[in-house]
Amino acid sequence: MKSNFKKIKYIIGISFIVLGILTNRIFLEKFISPYAIVELNYRIPIILINLILITLGLFLIAVKKEYFLPEKIFNIYKFTAISFLSVFLLFASINVFIYGYRVIKDVGFYKSQIFFSYNKPLNEIYPTLMGRDVNLLLYETWSRPYVYEPYTQFKERPFKGKFVNVHEAGFRLTKDQGPWPPDPRNLNIFLFGGSTVFNYGVPDDQTIASYLQEMLSSQQAGRDKSHPYYVYNFGRGNYFSSQEKILFQELVNSGFIPDLAIFLDGLNDFYYFDNEPLFTERLRKFIDNKGKTLLVDLPLINIIRDIKKIADVQPDTAAEKYDDKELLKKVIKQYVANKQSIENTASAYNVKTLFIWQPVPTYKYDLKYHIFSGKGFGKFLYSKYGYEVMEDFIRKNNLGKNFLWLADIQENVKKPLYVDIDHYSGDFSSDIAKRIYNFLTEGKSYVVK
Repeated sequence: MKSNFKKIKYIIGISFIVLGILTNRIFLEKFISPYAIVELNYRIPIILINLILITLGLFLIAVKKEYFLPEKIFNIYKFTAISFLSVFLLFASINVFIYGYRVIKDVGFYKSQIFFSYNKPLNEIYPTLMGRDVNLLLYETWSRPYVYEPYTQFKERPFKGKFVNVHEAGFRLTKDQGPWPPDPRNLNIFLFGGSTVFNYGVPDDQTIASYLQEMLSSQQAGRDKSHPYYVYNFGRGNYFSSQEKILFQELVNSGFIPDLAIFLDGLNDFYYFDNEPLFTERLRKFIDNKGKTLLVDLPLINIIRDIKKIADVQPDTAAEKYDDKELLKKVIKQYVANKQSIENTASAYNVKTLFIWQPVPTYKYDLKYHIFSGKGFGKFLYSKYGYEVMEDFIRKNNLGKNFLWLADIQENVKKPLYVDIDHYSGDFSSDIAKRIYNFLTEGKSYVVK
């Protein structure tokens, strides 16, 4: 009996070893398709299957008979179970601790960068709102996670609030909002940009789009009112010119064709200097891991990955170089290419275009009037130096009659213009809208006549 048990044990062990050796791509291709092998390898690495089978086979050959007794099996199981449970609990605790630390750190960062001074009187930037209304406005502004959109990655989430309202089509409602889809008998204007065009931090009726809508409507007094002006605010958080180009192309390709498309850019083009939208790294990780991101996104794994990145960076290149001229010139080159591409699409659909270089807090603005500058500007410092390069670029290059430079309009303004680190106040939004309106009406003859 003892001899038979030993023989069976050896046969099973050798079978596992042989199976482990045979479980390779060349052998498997005789039975299943190469695609199935690739899919299997993505789910469970074939080398791992090899090691498990061979290890199990060696274990069966080497283990003594007495270890197969019920009492021994139970003791081995108990030891293994307790060991695995202890390792799992330790691993889980470390990840929970790291995650909690990062949450506290991120909350602290955003409080410092965005809400740093909201405990002070803010009458100058919110003259028409009480403290409770300011809190509600900020909640409605920042509590709306994005939703997926093809090609652009994401868009603003549809939302109905007291101060912030977003249409299902992805635009923020303006005062006296026009119909959707736009009526081609109206004079329709699409406004594109990032969160500064969406106007994070101010109510719907204090956005650049709303003020421009109001000015155009008042300009139409006494004229044929059967063709009113309507402005559609397609400003979206974290968007820059590359995403705006895609959004514009998708809109006109879908039959939503404006008379005029306005693009207000600068800040986010330098922030996303690598020309990769907000969720690119997450999508890259998702694709690389065949959609299985749970393990690769664990806080401990991310810490190890971050440490590896730091170790791979040379000491003299580890710090951000916000004034890297070659990088900044590359950003401007990409912007000009996007502008040309948009113009080509617009020409095909008979849409007029206007491109605006927006003001930013880091360029020609006295920061002693910036309530929120105390904690620094982080990656927004790229625009500080990038705008200087852009200013030199437009001196030497003609960007056309449809380009408007508004970057320096705050140079001599001695009052707060921002409701947080980089978003415009209602008053400043009104001033920007007024300058756009003047450009459109003072002999430029776009759709505004």
